[in-house]
Amino acid sequence: MGEKEEEIQEIHDLPEFSWEERSLHLLETSKLDEDFAKIKRPRKGGKKHRVRCMSRPMAVPEVIIELQDPVGRESALRCLSAFLLEKRLEDLENYNRTGHLLLHSCCTMALLLQELVSFFRMMVTQIPTIRASKRLANVLTLYQCIAANKETRLEFINTCVPNLLQPLILFETPLEVFENVRAVALSVIGILCQAGDPIIIQWAVNSDMVEICCTCIAMGNELTKVVGMHILEAIMQDESGLWYVCSPESDHLLQKIMTTLEHLGKNLAVDEDPSPRLLFHIIRCHFMLCYDMRGYRIVTEKLPKQISNGYFLDIVEDFPLIRDLLEEVLLIVNRVYDYLPENLDDVLYHHSNVQGEIETRSHHTNALCNSHQPKLMHDQIVCS
Repeated sequence: MGEKEEEIQEIHDLPEFSWEERSLHLLETSKLDEDFAKIKRPRKGGKKHRVRCMSRPMAVPEVIIELQDPVGRESALRCLSAFLLEKRLEDLENYNRTGHLLLHSCCTMALLLQELVSFFRMMVTQIPTIRASKRLANVLTLYQCIAANKETRLEFINTCVPNLLQPLILFETPLEVFENVRAVALSVIGILCQAGDPIIIQWAVNSDMVEICCTCIAMGNELTKVVGMHILEAIMQDESGLWYVCSPESDHLLQKIMTTLEHLGKNLAVDEDPSPRLLFHIIRCHFMLCYDMRGYRIVTEKLPKQISNGYFLDIVEDFPLIRDLLEEVLLIVNRVYDYLPENLDDVLYHHSNVQGEIETRSHHTNALCNSHQPKLMHDQIVCS
């Protein structure tokens, strides 16, 4: 068998990456989520697959050119997707180089857009198939690569392609596998927002990504919920994003976030096997809202009872990070005596340091609200 035939055969033999590898694991801040998930579902061992067909120096440009062939496009998409999922950590230089090639090579973005339009047509005329959904996931993996590159992400936003992902994210279908495709589409937005670029955060705010994330958290599976909460947190980590969420003009939005978190907490409370990572993100969102005075007031009024009354004590004791974050939130909103941790003196001492940081951040955020011309800034919040 010749070298070309071997490459073609390997394309068909490429393994299926897990949906978490395709979405959540591409977010820089997802390491904690991976640790939480490993406790619940230990990862099976196995030899890591190597994409040998992409090992030659010119293989990536050649496969990108093959996208122009309608017959071979599906195989080319799958091969590129597998290559990017494998190389994103071990070979960042080639990963970023591929993002450049995808965005700037002739007709490539138009061809990927054509794939989106084809799926949109299927959304209207029929129920999408599993094969079509997986093909779309491969297209989204290419978009993830462009979004992850700091030199191409702004150009990517200017193409308006990320806005075209909104119908995919909000699409409802009985096809179970599409829930995971929804998470992959949402992760493209998450990768853009996690960079903390003020321009991107402003784009996300103007594109109603907060509302979209709340909807996805309410309707999606666990993976979709986690990715959606990552985006909410990325927006609230930016002072302008937090100002938008907590401003009086967006009171309906703040109420929607609190309602979404409350419902999620109630569902988690009745779950026989509650997810630690979902609990972590629920608490973290409340913590971030406390950096604004209006956010602090509504968290004080509407912090879910399931969070403050020790209902998740078993999970909290198993994960010190969740415990520490929960204790901070309860101290901030003066609910710590409902929870009464054994190490209350240590918690109070640690809280005095965190409270100073919150008061400083709150002062800056409310200064933005009063200025009528909010200055876009990025300030990474440390949760513990």
